[in-house]
Amino acid sequence: MFSLRPVAVTLGSGFALLSCLLSAQEISPSQVKDFASLEKLAAQLALKPYVAPSQQLDPFFEGLKYDGHRQIRFLRDKALFGDQGDVYRVEFFHPGWMFKKPVVFHQIQKAAVAPVPFSKSLFDYGQLEVPEKILSPAGYAGFRVLAPDSLVKRPFEFMVFMGASYYRAVTTELGYGISARGVAVNTIGGKPEEFPDFTHFWFVQPQLGDKVFRVLALMNGPSITGAYQFDVTPGKTTETLVKATLHLRQPVETLGIAPFSSMFWYGENSHPKPYDFRPEIHDSDGLQIEIEGGPSIWRPLDVGRDLRLSLFEIDRLKGFGLAERDRDFKNFQDLEARYHQRPAVWVEPVKGFGKGAVVLVELSTGEETWDNIVAMWKPAVLPATPQEPLSFEYRLSWLEEHQPGLLCKVTDTRRGFVMDSDDHLYVVDFTAGDLHLKKPADWVPSIEVKLDAGKAKIMDQRVMANGETKGWRAFFKIDVPADTNLLEMSAELKDGTKVISERWMYQWRR
Repeated sequence: MFSLRPVAVTLGSGFALLSCLLSAQEISPSQVKDFASLEKLAAQLALKPYVAPSQQLDPFFEGLKYDGHRQIRFLRDKALFGDQGDVYRVEFFHPGWMFKKPVVFHQIQKAAVAPVPFSKSLFDYGQLEVPEKILSPAGYAGFRVLAPDSLVKRPFEFMVFMGASYYRAVTTELGYGISARGVAVNTIGGKPEEFPDFTHFWFVQPQLGDKVFRVLALMNGPSITGAYQFDVTPGKTTETLVKATLHLRQPVETLGIAPFSSMFWYGENSHPKPYDFRPEIHDSDGLQIEIEGGPSIWRPLDVGRDLRLSLFEIDRLKGFGLAERDRDFKNFQDLEARYHQRPAVWVEPVKGFGKGAVVLVELSTGEETWDNIVAMWKPAVLPATPQEPLSFEYRLSWLEEHQPGLLCKVTDTRRGFVMDSDDHLYVVDFTAGDLHLKKPADWVPSIEVKLDAGKAKIMDQRVMANGETKGWRAFFKIDVPADTNLLEMSAELKDGTKVISERWMYQWRR
């Protein structure tokens, strides 16, 4: 089953703090040696009142601005596990500027657990005049992971965890772009959004020849606690197997599983465009969804004056993600940001995903520095008490593109007015697909256009061969009544009654 429901809307002392919350009979962070023991710690913590992580820093570090904080560099030869040979290594970020919450770190060596204490000796402070008598932070602000040098014959940073529960990854071919996070709490629904923190991390000591790097993380927030395990394998596709168990301290309006954020300022479908020399500016240009026994969906991103919210209700989710399908530098013209080299992300459920909805939030923005696109999975049913765990597992891939099988793929969406008219014209380009249809040379598929919400009249639907792309170009016009402010539309290419393309879906707003 699938339906679209459009919604119109105009640690300072982190270790000591957590330890004091635990009784003598309970597990402590220094006893976490695997995911099972971390689950126990998260379950215990959910039954206790929330205490926010300390943000207390020495006034010198507290007052650092961007230019000062960026001078502090981790010394590469001091990396954790750097003395173990050609293995995964961890470098840390110094607290300060926007990142004031110290995070607690441990390393797991076989059955032993050891703390990773903060040390100023691991950093080069550049031109900063650091006072001689200064209070060191209680932990680091975050960390990055470097692959074994043998992977690409050089130091290769492929993943960063920093701030709340945010993390990002790159591939050997593509740079940073989309941000993932552990969970989204009250992103929609009317209540203030919460940003729970990964307050503690445990690194499993890597061995020579390991393909996978494992890190455990404890989440803590006003409404939620959680145990996470990340098994990460970098490469042309960087794959992260995420396993988590959550506990709700109190009811929440919405809970987003496998959430990630991206940026879309404007694209080929945007009207009007900002006065900028670059044709397009975005980290992602569409939402992709696959449904077991259902359609493969491509929803081009767009933003306007108001927030856009769409819920794709699904019984059996096969996968979803955000993608940057446009890889042509000529369409971006940005030598520094290199938006044409931003990775796509794809979520493949492994277990724990039942009935629910893929949620897409598109926020208005006037610049390119803020993530204004959110995609996530919203379970239909949530636990009622802290004692009821919510467990799930998914594979999160950072890659160039998740292909929609053999179907004709949407590549471009353009729109405008029909000449000398106020009718709306849509032009959607598809690839030829890999279905190997045995057709005459002059054959073209048909197109079926539907309006799923709103009142309008569809006119002049047609498809022609696109000799430039060797694919198909679909055209259709829409007469929109003056009193219509919201339209949900979809289109598919067909060979008779057989669907041969992705389902293109779009939201129009006046």
